[in-house]
Amino acid sequence: MKKTRIVITLAFVLAFTAGIYAQTDKELTIKTARALETSPLAQDTVKMREKALKWVIETDQVSVIACGEIFSLFSDKKNKNSSEMTVAYTIGMAAFKLEFPEKASDENAVQLAGLETALKSYEAIVKEKPKTKFEKIEAVLEKQRAGQLAAMVTAADCGKK
Repeated sequence: MKKTRIVITLAFVLAFTAGIYAQTDKELTIKTARALETSPLAQDTVKMREKALKWVIETDQVSVIACGEIFSLFSDKKNKNSSEMTVAYTIGMAAFKLEFPEKASDENAVQLAGLETALKSYEAIVKEKPKTKFEKIEAVLEKQRAGQLAAMVTAADCGKK
């Protein structure tokens, strides 16, 4: 009887612990967006971003639009951080929609969230690799500091069908 009670208790503890540590793909996507903003080059972040990006691309639970005018800000071939910024932009938009489902249809807000994630990722990368600084992105950061980023996204009109 005592042995059975221990086994049942142990099984309950293991199941409870697994539930705490298990992440849904949605939670992983949100966590990845935050990690991309602070430590985009960390090995754990790189692993998380691969899984999160794959989920965003394959799922029907969230979809994002790569707005040409916003995307072109960092997709320049001369930008050494272009691929990292593209991933951060994509995951940032998806995370915003998952965190704020009531705002998911506001494409300007979604684009702004993705752009802000990409910019934070860029800043974190440049801290580690100063030679990757890119003037076009630095100009966008100046607009952000001047409080003009939201107006810039609105002017791009990415939600227009």
